[in-house]
Amino acid sequence: MWAACAVAALSACSDWTDTESIKLVENGIDKQQGEAYAKYLANLKDYKASDHKVVYGWFDNSEKTPFTRGQHLSDVPDSLDVVIAKTPELTDAEIAEVNQLHNKGTKVYFSVSYDRIKKAYEEAVKEEGETRDFATVLTEEVNKVIAQQAPFDGMLVEYKGSSPIYMTAAEKAEAASLQKILLNAVEAWKNANQGKELTFYGYPAHLLDLAPILPSCKHIILVTDKVGDKHQFGIEAMQALIASNVPADRFVVSVSTISLDTTDKNTGYLGDARATTEAAYWVTEPTEGFTKAGLAILDIQNDYYNATNTYHYVREAIQIMNPAPAK
Repeated sequence: MWAACAVAALSACSDWTDTESIKLVENGIDKQQGEAYAKYLANLKDYKASDHKVVYGWFDNSEKTPFTRGQHLSDVPDSLDVVIAKTPELTDAEIAEVNQLHNKGTKVYFSVSYDRIKKAYEEAVKEEGETRDFATVLTEEVNKVIAQQAPFDGMLVEYKGSSPIYMTAAEKAEAASLQKILLNAVEAWKNANQGKELTFYGYPAHLLDLAPILPSCKHIILVTDKVGDKHQFGIEAMQALIASNVPADRFVVSVSTISLDTTDKNTGYLGDARATTEAAYWVTEPTEGFTKAGLAILDIQNDYYNATNTYHYVREAIQIMNPAPAK
């Protein structure tokens, strides 16, 4: 169910069902229409607490001195459920924006990525002569990222890794050892932060030991941002279920926004259609064998820059999956 009832309280603000936080802050709607705004926020939080198709959005917050509104965390659509900050180290200004999101019931995660750490390590070995072994670096980096908790509501643990199907016994043993470093740290974090959420992003079938993580995850985000057509979404879900003990009731598919590089005609598309739109429609279609819980969108900040409306296609995807009730 859509949060249209909340928007009715602020119908003079926008024709969209999702007000922009830039308007809320700069125009002072919270002060000008205090009672209406309070009702809007209450209805918005009720919507996010309801049974609906969730939407995650990765946000590139690496620019610590924003020079456009599109670089502000607080300007994402109000109806977004979870924002994943790509850079977990937050400035005081960013923390203030996270608090603004909390007022709207939006959760903010940090991410710890095995693959990102491995890529950085391989580059350091090649370009800087890194001599430490990867296990040492992985332990250090994971612990450093996990230490950056406040004011986050949860963690996204990212593991794509490699398929163990064609690994030798020695390769499997090494992969299992490295996974254990990551998953033990994640499990310790989860046990110490019972009120916070954990979501997995990656290939479940590439994990050699699922016990410590997947059953305790709120959602499992599948790696589908580079598939050729929407039918691959279901295939990836079924492949994830090949591994034992993978919960089938919490799958979220991932897509990307269109690149800001106008020469890139592949990122963010499924054929000739926008991936966000196609994926949103796919999520609404009935299926058997697993639950379509929602959608995760990479580089969500790119969608801010639209002539008609900021975050136009993110809003569209949310509206498709959670349509407003007929008036």
